[in-house]
Amino acid sequence: MMPVKVHWILAPMSDVKGRGRESLRSFEQGMTNATVTQATEDELRAIVHAAQQAKSRITLCAWEERRKFVHVHAPFKTSPFPDRDVHYMHRYFAYFAKTAGTQGTS
Repeated sequence: MMPVKVHWILAPMSDVKGRGRESLRSFEQGMTNATVTQATEDELRAIVHAAQQAKSRITLCAWEERRKFVHVHAPFKTSPFPDRDVHYMHRYFAYFAKTAGTQGTS
């Protein structure tokens, strides 16, 4: 079960160590972490790194405009290969970005 309280990570994406410490503090307090991303490679890499530091899982969420629906991906552990994790996350978000771009043309 996920904790009821959600902590929005406030440290900037460029502060990878700070984000990791912030994540750990909120986990120690029984909360889960959330952050918004533009899904750039650097941002996704920072998210993967923070999750690895905290030994936590990542759950991806994306908004589908056409159906007014939030898709929630099953939580997954980070792998020993951060580049693969980043690539997988990028593909997930790219799918929804692609479908959002074609919705107005149908």
